[in-house]
Amino acid sequence: MIDDLKFEMNILLIRGKPTFMDFIVGIPIGLAYIAPIAERKGHYTEILDLALESEPEEILREKLEERKWDLAGFGCMTAEWDAAAASARLVKAYDPSIKTVFGGQHPTIQPEGVLSNEFADLVCIGEGEATFGELLDRLSTGAALGGLEGLAYKDQGKVIQTPSRRPIEDVDSIPFPAYNLLDIDRYVEAESARTTPKFERAIQIFTSRGCPWRCTYCHDLFGKKFHPRSPENVLAEMKMLYEDYRIQEFMIEDDIFNFDMDRAKRICDLIVESKMKVALQFGNGVRLERLDEELIQKLAAAGTHHMCIAIESASPRIQKLMRKNLKLHQVKDVVRWSRKNGIETLGFFMIGFPTESIEEIKMTIRFACETELDEALFSIVVPYAGTEMSRQIMDEQLYDPTDQSSLVPQIRTSEFDIKTLKKLQRTAYVKFFLTRFRFLKMLPKLFRLRSSLKYLRAIERNLLPEAMRRETSRIN
Repeated sequence: MIDDLKFEMNILLIRGKPTFMDFIVGIPIGLAYIAPIAERKGHYTEILDLALESEPEEILREKLEERKWDLAGFGCMTAEWDAAAASARLVKAYDPSIKTVFGGQHPTIQPEGVLSNEFADLVCIGEGEATFGELLDRLSTGAALGGLEGLAYKDQGKVIQTPSRRPIEDVDSIPFPAYNLLDIDRYVEAESARTTPKFERAIQIFTSRGCPWRCTYCHDLFGKKFHPRSPENVLAEMKMLYEDYRIQEFMIEDDIFNFDMDRAKRICDLIVESKMKVALQFGNGVRLERLDEELIQKLAAAGTHHMCIAIESASPRIQKLMRKNLKLHQVKDVVRWSRKNGIETLGFFMIGFPTESIEEIKMTIRFACETELDEALFSIVVPYAGTEMSRQIMDEQLYDPTDQSSLVPQIRTSEFDIKTLKKLQRTAYVKFFLTRFRFLKMLPKLFRLRSSLKYLRAIERNLLPEAMRRETSRIN
């Protein structure tokens, strides 16, 4: 029996219950990546995903009563911070001796803000695997925390932040996520985390870390250097998921899967050679200029049926301002190649950049409508803390200082405020889906059981008047 085994520490990794109305459950991949680090060091480890639960507080209390926990870990992005904080607060109320450690995008960019809370003890900054492993070694032996790279902690009420840890160069050395600690069936039965999968059993995976581009709106969790897993390592994880968990679709979550085009093509070739009957989708955006017709053909041969292309703005000035510098003329070719090979495309667009004019926003809307893209996502720019854009709007006071409704300020300029942007966003969606009869192509998705709720929520969020919408914390 597992209870008869001896473990160094008892570790509970927790994802809180998100509060925003249209959160779509995907695996808590950050927690799943650090769990094997703890297990290999002899610590008893569980993952508790409260996002799956209708009564999260009750479930958490029951879990806390099961054994004497030594450490609780929480991973979160900014939009998930409130949920992580609520869970940590409950943990500390139940047993103040449980050490709480936070990681992920939000704690990485705001370690002092996180540690200003009485329920937060430690923050792992950036990539968590190496830092978390060394932290466990020190906690289990009672060693001091000083000099442990990539850590922030409190010492007599003062926040101490150690030097940054270098990114992990050999990404193949990182253990596969602890899928054994997740109830995979619950995730594949949940609403799709991205576009509706071709196969019922779909899951998210990462094949690389880092992105060398320096877009001003993007956070920097994995560094500005591309750290790829080898094609053979990627295929090994896919085969394990295919054979052990019957996964047939992979949602690639990389920042930039196709930076190394030869590597991307090799992964596709290995999938084809494996004879696995699988599908791929790219929901986190691929880099436009790192796509040629041969790669599109190989992606299609490997089972790709949907791909998101991060375009953001049709204004050359804004492209330069946000340091994306996309070659917009290549959109036409990439979309044409994709359509020819049976891959649906979705364009990511953003409106409301600092100093952006209304005419430049309308230029982006017109550009999107004129393309052959199947779908589009028009997001209102969010200046997340820690980004260059956030520093810009603070320095130039391009926000409403009286707005305390969100962790992230809303950009406001002489050209627009949030109400203006919301109106332009609704206009963009209406024009896009009425152009080229796209709405007719979308109708079948509204009547599919697995995708209808997601699209209905999107319609509610982006097209209905504010008075008719449910309360939501989402900006986009």
